[in-house]
Formats: sequence, structure tokens, C-alpha cells
Amino acid sequence: MRDHGRVSGSARWVGIDLARLVAVAGMMASHTLAFSEPEPGPGVVALIDGPPSTLFAVLGGVSVALAARSRLRVGQRAAAVRATIARGLVVLVLGLLLAPIASAVYVVLAPFGLAIMAASAFLLLPTWAVAAVALVLAGSAGWLVAVARDRLGVLPETSSIVTLVADPRGTLQDIALTGVYPALVWLVYLLIGMLVARALATARSRGRERPALLTLAGVGAALVALGVVASELGLRLIGARYPGGPELARDDLLANGYGAVPGVEPVWQLLAAPHTGTPADIARTVGIALLVIALLSLLASALPQGSARAIEPLRAAGAAPLSIYVVHVTLLSALVPLAQGPAGWLAAGWVAWALQVGIAIALGAVLASAGARGPLETVVGRCADAAAGRAREAPPSAPIGSDARG
Repeated sequence: MRDHGRVSGSARWVGIDLARLVAVAGMMASHTLAFSEPEPGPGVVALIDGPPSTLFAVLGGVSVALAARSRLRVGQRAAAVRATIARGLVVLVLGLLLAPIASAVYVVLAPFGLAIMAASAFLLLPTWAVAAVALVLAGSAGWLVAVARDRLGVLPETSSIVTLVADPRGTLQDIALTGVYPALVWLVYLLIGMLVARALATARSRGRERPALLTLAGVGAALVALGVVASELGLRLIGARYPGGPELARDDLLANGYGAVPGVEPVWQLLAAPHTGTPADIARTVGIALLVIALLSLLASALPQGSARAIEPLRAAGAAPLSIYVVHVTLLSALVPLAQGPAGWLAAGWVAWALQVGIAIALGAVLASAGARGPLETVVGRCADAAAGRAREAPPSAPIGSDARG
């Protein structure tokens, strides 16, 4: 299972913990800058509207694979699946409980948890099969969600424990297909994260970690370029229907889709609008995620030994993304009413973002000094262990990547 201990472990996992911190900090920026005046520029919006949450999802897939590897190495396949399902269920329930108080943001945890539960079925498949399913879903999930929204409609409010009691079917439909973060689309990101974890674990066992990270960065850059090119083509094709042409329609067509594009025609799937799950959106955001993971992992591996202590609060904060995310959402929701008053700087803008990130790093420093995991990570881990049952020790000769089958 993933070690939340000290930095003495692999630099690759330090890089992944740092990437988790970047993901949460990016979501903090998306939430705090949404209320700021003036609004951030288009370059900032392109980086914070979509990529942070999808990086969070890809890293969730990395965590799924890493958490299961010790059980898979000793042949405890059913236990690995049960543990992953339990992890997802705890996250899903936490999301439903958090949503009623999260007045400022759309909480990602319920669909994230459902996607983790679904990802458990892929732990036992060979890598080629996981890649094939990820590719098919990347090409079709966005269209399926758009069609589902068109035919089924959307839940009038965010899924929560309240809506689950009042409308169980509508809530599950919202979480799985028609909500702001459809679990079907998030499953794509999780599967890609699982593939990344398998590839890096295998490369490390063969002493080829650095070439693998460089390859990952190259693939990420290529995917970003592919997503941008496809989106420009889609913009021209759809924008031609608008008065004034594509350039005047750009802002409308590339605005946040909050779950899906507005049309069911296949041409809409060319647009890389954030939070739409189109192939172009997935290519762009997965590419950014791969670049962040690769570059931070390369950076972590290049740091001198003496710097480990200095970055430990950052690493520990990144190793507790669930706890920090919940603290952030709760705190921001409490502060949002102040956004339009003289104390608005506490809730909106760059200062508010810096304060939120500072709180996250401070929590990381506390966890690092105590040598502890995040409190919610501890709860999730214990529930997973209880669901899995007692684990056997892996044989000393078992290679780190032995669970990366296929």
C-alpha cells in the first residue's frame, strides 16, 4: 500500500505526492478566483478550469494501483478488489455528506468514489486490456454523457445525502452520468492513472525510471497538442454556424461545460471545453496531468539528499489530499458570504488562494513532524484493510512492479 511515511522512500512517490499538492492547490485557485474581481486572464483560466481536478483524478488512479500492489503481489486478488471498493465507498459517502455544506463549489468526491469502486474491476486485468477500455471510454464517454443529459435531464441540485434520500435513482444517475463530474468520465482518468502507476513501477524495477518519466512527459505534450488541434478544428466547424464566425463564438464554445457539451452531434466532441469529457478535453487534460507527474517526479529525483527535510511539509500535504480538500471546501464555504464585503479578500482572489495553500502546507508540516497520515486518509485506509481482511507479507523476491500485469 502507498506509504505516507517519510521522504526516505522513492523519489518517484515524492514527485507524485507533490503532484497531488499541485492538483489540490489548482482546485483551490479555481474556487477562490471564481469570485475575484477582476476575473483572471484567459491563460490562468485555461490552467485552473479543468486541469487541476482531472490531475486529481489521474492521481487517484495512481493511488488505486499503488494501494493494491502489495495484495496483488501475494495473490490476494479478491482482497485487493474488496479494499478498493471500500476505499471508493468511503469517499463516495464522504462526498454525499460534504455536499450540503459546500455552498461555494461542486464537490468532486461522490463521483470520484463511484469511479474508484468501478476501477476495482480493472485491477485484475492485464495492462493491454485496461488500456483498450480506457481508449474506448476516452472516445465515447463524453458523447454518452451528452446523450444521457439530453434524454434523462439533470438533477436540479448537487447530489448529496439529502437528494439520495429524496430521489435515490436521480442521485445515482447524477453521480454516474449526468452530473458536473460524471463518474463514467472520471473512470477514464482513473484507468489512465492506473496505467501510469503500472508503467512507472515496472520501469523502476528495471532501473529505467528516468527514461520512463521522459517518455511520459513526451506523451503528455503530444496529447496536449492533439487536444488543442482537435479543439481548433471543432471551433471552426461549429463556430461557422454562429453570427460573426468562430472567433466571436470562441468564449461561448470553450466555456466550462459543467459535465458535458451542449449538443449531441459528434462534431461537439472535437471541442476541448473544460469539464465536458470530450476526447479533446480528455486529451488536453490528461496531457497536462502526465506532464505535471513526469516533471515533478524528475525534479524530486534530482533534488539533493539534504533538501528532503525542506520539502517534507509539501510532500506530507500532498500525501493527505482528501483531508486537505475537505478542509478547503469547508473553510471556503464558510468564508464565501464575506466575498462581497470589506473582508472579501479572505474568500476571493489571489490572497485568499495563498491563505488556503498556506493552511494546506501548515497541515502538511504538522503531519510531517508527527510522522502521520492525514486523518481522512487514515479512515479510508482502515476501512480498506477491514474490507480486505488480514494481508499476507509479500515474499522478499517479489519485484515492485509484479502487479503490473500484461
